[in-house]
Amino acid sequence: MRQHNRQRVLLALLKHGALSRAELMQHTSLSVVTVNAITKDLEESAHIAEVGRTAGQAGRPAGIYALHPHLATLIGADVQPHEIRLLSSDVRGQQRHETIIAVPDPAVLEPLFGSALTALVNDSPHGPVRHVTVSFPAPISQQGEILEPNSLRGITLGSARDTLRACGADLILENDANLHALAERHYGVARDSPNFLVLIQRKSGIGLGLYLDGALYRGAQGRAGELSLARWPDGGRIIPIEDLPDSVRTQALTYLVSAVAVALDVSLLVIKEDTSCASASPPSFLPLAELLPHLRVEASLLGEEGPALGALIASRDRFTHALLTSPPAELAT
Repeated sequence: MRQHNRQRVLLALLKHGALSRAELMQHTSLSVVTVNAITKDLEESAHIAEVGRTAGQAGRPAGIYALHPHLATLIGADVQPHEIRLLSSDVRGQQRHETIIAVPDPAVLEPLFGSALTALVNDSPHGPVRHVTVSFPAPISQQGEILEPNSLRGITLGSARDTLRACGADLILENDANLHALAERHYGVARDSPNFLVLIQRKSGIGLGLYLDGALYRGAQGRAGELSLARWPDGGRIIPIEDLPDSVRTQALTYLVSAVAVALDVSLLVIKEDTSCASASPPSFLPLAELLPHLRVEASLLGEEGPALGALIASRDRFTHALLTSPPAELAT
């Protein structure tokens, strides 16, 4: 029961930020005695800190508590053949810092990524680095294996994994379209939609993120939404959709995406184009509204940050799970 009550207090602080003990009682339905005991324990173990005081009942000052500002640093990254984007934040994802690194040649991507990650580990702004999620332009299996089609062949990020393992942190890979969908669910136009699709076109390829029944859908092998595997007839030949001429590819995408939307019974499609990709067709060029009047088509408002932001959310989710499921002895370490 004590562990369960600790979880309720921690979850309230994760969700709402700084709270007084009276506010913690309101959010957790715990007694004043229980809240006082738990906040005392968590403050002693440096999981929370008093960040201010306010006037309580009868004019007595009351402490305001928040998760410790140096509890952990979380990282979300997006790696592309031409660019690395890193987002670091506190455990609530509120204090974010972005670093963008140009990649002159994919051959130097791994050392550039490793150097940037090492710099963050050595000078982590919110405490030790605990979780890193990397958005990758390829399908990722349930075991974390990079599958084909892969726009960054030969890149494994093995040295980065070793660096993080040495400091007690993990590194998880996830498909970029999936992570963009996760970001749309939390911060984008799909915040109120448990079922939607995200179509992204980037220099590294085309992908479809599927968010169904309130969760990402990856498929049996992690290849769900991998449109680069689709083929389309053109001039008597069957051609990979990414190799089609622009006008034909736009038509192919329109029909393929509309078919997926019908099959999965979704009512929202979010489209994200790579603005640096000359061949990407703008959302207005996809006449999906004519094919599916019930389908709402929205342009993403997250910019190029979407996959990295989704990666940061995934790191935050893992931290939250670890924080809420660790026994008290581990919380104090």
